[in-house]
Amino acid sequence: MSMKFISRFVVILVLVMILASLSIQFFFDPHYTVVFWILAVPVILGAPILGSVVLASNEELDLHQLN
Repeated sequence: MSMKFISRFVVILVLVMILASLSIQFFFDPHYTVVFWILAVPVILGAPILGSVVLASNEELDLHQLN
C-alpha cells in the first residue's frame, strides 16, 4: 500500500476520534461516558476504513486487472 493511502487513513482516524471525544465530552452526561465510547468504537474504526477505501484509486491499492 502506498503512503498516501496510509496517511489518508490516519488523518481520517484522528479527525473522527477528535470529533467523537469532543461530542462525548460536551454533549452527554458524564455518568454514561464509558457507554458512549463503547458505542462509538465501531464508528471510529469504520469511518476511516470506508473513507480511505472509497477515496483510494486502483493504483494506490495495487489492484491488477484480470486481463
